[in-house]
Amino acid sequence: MKSGICPKCNSTEILSQLPLHGGEGHPPYVDIVQPEPPNRPFIWLAQSEQSQFTAYICGACGYTEFYAVRYQALNEGYKKGFKSRW
Repeated sequence: MKSGICPKCNSTEILSQLPLHGGEGHPPYVDIVQPEPPNRPFIWLAQSEQSQFTAYICGACGYTEFYAVRYQALNEGYKKGFKSRW
């Protein structure tokens, strides 16, 4: 879809980079956090990475793809062992 062509119907009528909006004023997002170390110090604050999404929507058939805005930060956190909070 980022190429401007729908993979489902081959239309070029793509609505691009539309921000997603969620409930109660907070858009949907992904959140990963650093796992607690086995010998956690008395004062420890977990590091985390978050990302919101943008949507690409086909105007001809409605097919939609979502892309993380901060995908590189999420990937780096994942490589460090960060996991989902939930």
